[in-house]
Amino acid sequence: MRQRCTLCLNDETVRSIRFNKEGLCNFCEAYLRDRDRLTDYDRLKSLFEERIDLVRGKHAYDAAVGISGGKDSVFVLYELTHRYKLHVKAFTMNNGFLSEEAKKNIDRLVKEFQVEHEYIEFDRGLLKRFYAYSIKQWLVPCVACSYIGYASMINLASRIDAGMIVHGRSPEQMFRAYDEDVFSELVRAGLSSVKELDLQSLYTGLLGKIDEKLDKNLRDEVNKALFQDVKGDDFREFVAYFLYHPYDEKEIVSFLRKNTSWLVGEQYNHYDCRIHPATKYIYQCAEGRPHILPEISFLVRDGKLTRDEAKKILAGEVLHEKPKEEMKELFNYIAKSEVPTRIKAEIYNKVVSKWK
Repeated sequence: MRQRCTLCLNDETVRSIRFNKEGLCNFCEAYLRDRDRLTDYDRLKSLFEERIDLVRGKHAYDAAVGISGGKDSVFVLYELTHRYKLHVKAFTMNNGFLSEEAKKNIDRLVKEFQVEHEYIEFDRGLLKRFYAYSIKQWLVPCVACSYIGYASMINLASRIDAGMIVHGRSPEQMFRAYDEDVFSELVRAGLSSVKELDLQSLYTGLLGKIDEKLDKNLRDEVNKALFQDVKGDDFREFVAYFLYHPYDEKEIVSFLRKNTSWLVGEQYNHYDCRIHPATKYIYQCAEGRPHILPEISFLVRDGKLTRDEAKKILAGEVLHEKPKEEMKELFNYIAKSEVPTRIKAEIYNKVVSKWK
């Protein structure tokens, strides 16, 4: 039987998990240790305003804002333009799998908000090789996609001279592996005065950790393609909007539907990625549970869900059949057979099961 955290629902399948003698997982320990700082919105507001004051009117754009067409990024773009009155440029990473529905939302909303916008395009051959490598190493393309996204933001901010880069990762995304993943360093930096930060050391260090995991030839090719416009050590801060502002998913969705032309059905999470069901399926094959467990566990840890409510959500996330079309699109894109990946996922699952 799997050991499970006594507070959240995380179990032994979650990578980097550890349990103390009371059965509490390390993610709960880390978040509860810092929770007062992470929910002190009076102080957080002042930190965010400090960052705005530092850049407002001093660059070609106050901020570059990534927009995927999803609820969080759209809300952040609305807030920065309407509430904070910043001069922003929006951008969308065209990773090869952007849904048509998301694209229509993006094109309509940037006109509605009257902001400049561009799609960042990539060499298809590079994407194919990077995704294939990511799937081979980590079973899913998400690692490559995340790296490309961060690199694109760094490059764009330097190219267009944006004072900062603002993103809309939700708290459950930021804190699902708090104190263990690379993103935790960005959170800690965000909790400091911007005047105390050495952005060059911070970002070169973070990117270096990712580079270490890549094949050298691929790493050199990726870096040459993705950082071609970065001027020396010209790093701009990644600012997590929801690190400084309270987050309520239902309120955000309701607000967007009432105040904007954002048009999405009831299934709005990850609707912007056409192959998301395929990545969910591969994760499930490998981990033996829904990929969303660490995020749902954060909501339990933070008191947003009870354990029973979380269990019901997780049960609804289980895929009972292989998403054939999405799997076909993903593996056709990288020109590889899905069979080796499925076999590797099943082997991984069997190995993990021995540790339960």
